[in-house]
Amino acid sequence: MITLDHITAQRIVDRAMQVIGHSVNVMTPDGVIIASGDPLRVGEVHQGARHVALQGESLAVDACNAEKFPGVRHGVNVPITVGHQIVAVVGISGEPAKVLPFADLVKVTAELMLEQTALLELGQHRRRQIEDTLLALIIGRTVPEIWLDRIGFDLAQSRLALIIEPAQLPGPDDFVISLMRQLELSDKSLLLAQVAPQRLLVLAPVKPSGTGGLRSITEQALSRLQRGLPAATYMAVVLAAGQFVEGNLQGCYESALATMVNGRRESPQKRIHYYSDDPVTILWESLHPGWQQQELLRPLQALHSHPRHLLYVRTLKAFLDANGDVQQCAVSLHLHRNTIRYRLKSVEQLTGLSPFRLPELLHLYLALNSDSRPSRR
Repeated sequence: MITLDHITAQRIVDRAMQVIGHSVNVMTPDGVIIASGDPLRVGEVHQGARHVALQGESLAVDACNAEKFPGVRHGVNVPITVGHQIVAVVGISGEPAKVLPFADLVKVTAELMLEQTALLELGQHRRRQIEDTLLALIIGRTVPEIWLDRIGFDLAQSRLALIIEPAQLPGPDDFVISLMRQLELSDKSLLLAQVAPQRLLVLAPVKPSGTGGLRSITEQALSRLQRGLPAATYMAVVLAAGQFVEGNLQGCYESALATMVNGRRESPQKRIHYYSDDPVTILWESLHPGWQQQELLRPLQALHSHPRHLLYVRTLKAFLDANGDVQQCAVSLHLHRNTIRYRLKSVEQLTGLSPFRLPELLHLYLALNSDSRPSRR
């Protein structure tokens, strides 16, 4: 049942008075005036409105029957019905013969406005149900079956998690709400949840296939978004596509979030970030390490203290980009391979980790990608 609030009631009053030019009151079925063209009447009890709500029919008050309704001014009072229930009474002040022609117009206007309000409330309620369910799923909680049934959520449907943020932070205050409205209208199969003030989670249905792998799945999800958003909006956002983890929405979400955090830090100029671009670093990002981070970075302390640390870090990163190939690294830096070996040996002496041993190179790789110190590339 609709609960009529003062703001909606006053909108009805203002809209009707603009058209008919007579004072209008909106009353609850109990007869309390909650909005009026005469603000001093708000809060009064209107006996005529109570009569209308009980009888279910309009009432004209004039000199002949005014004594039956103490304090009620001359006019016409009509019931406002939504869903076969009287939710309010609207009164038009004036001699009934003059204002009666406006009664039907005011009644229809009020009912349309209340129906629109009811639909908006229903949409907001369903949005809250979807968000509550998704927020529970992405933190690993077990969700009652009835929650899933209410929103039509099929756990058997494969989905990929996408994170959307404004390209320029901070974006508009209504960024997420505006985006949700556009996507809800364009594609009902998308499940949406606001996970931060300017961050939207989209769970897009996908069809896993034997060919194309993760990239194919990701392109399916991204194409849905592109079809659902105006070109200007699509170009004004940053997207992050997580790893496809069958049957694990928490994993899908956490990988997408880590992809966004890593992507905005490492490649702020890019609009779309893929988990597959840098899976090892993103995996580490998703662990939210504490003491592990300190332990991982400890070998770099001596390296950063060395006068030539920028040179050594640049060489080590080039070596990693060359997949551990000294010759390819030397070519990219326009140096002799012996110079590369000398610098990498210096890294080993300072850190205690050898770039020529795979486990220790992995440690260096993670440390460099987790280190927040600025460096020249």
